Amino acid sequence: MLVAFVLTFFAVILGIILITYILSAVGLWKMFQKAGKPGWPSLIPIYNTYILCEITGVSPWWLVISFGAGFITAFIPFLGFFSSIISIYFGVLLAVSTARSFGKEDAYAIGIYLLPFVFYLIIGLGDSTYLEPRPMEDVIFHHFQGNSSLDDRSQVKYCSSCGNKVTSQANYCANCGKEL
Repeated sequence: MLVAFVLTFFAVILGIILITYILSAVGLWKMFQKAGKPGWPSLIPIYNTYILCEITGVSPWWLVISFGAGFITAFIPFLGFFSSIISIYFGVLLAVSTARSFGKEDAYAIGIYLLPFVFYLIIGLGDSTYLEPRPMEDVIFHHFQGNSSLDDRSQVKYCSSCGNKVTSQANYCANCGKEL
């Protein structure tokens, strides 16, 4: 009797995991296609997160850092708290950047973070359109935002008059008003 209960319990859990994986993959497939990428990477766990980083402008180094922190925690258990903080930060960074890149408000990122399999479907199958990579300000990799290469700093621009940092699309400095 107990064995049957345990087997049924694990079968239900496995079924829930499989359903959420399929729903996430379908939503990501459509999101990737909207962003001009092939859909098949949505089927590969880790690689789909790399592609999501690519289309949202989040540094792919966060994927490496997040997995590295989890790996280190296996050997040094008291660092688990820091690993959790890193994973939460990466998840929020990716959720906010995904919402922005598909024209959603930042509050929409709460849904993406908590129920990605539902909100990926809404973005992928709904009328959302891919705008461009619009990453959340990243406190660690902020110099490299939107670049797939960490050595490309051409997006950073400074005012020749006052030295204020300006966006690459700006025509005038927000600080001194000088034409760029």
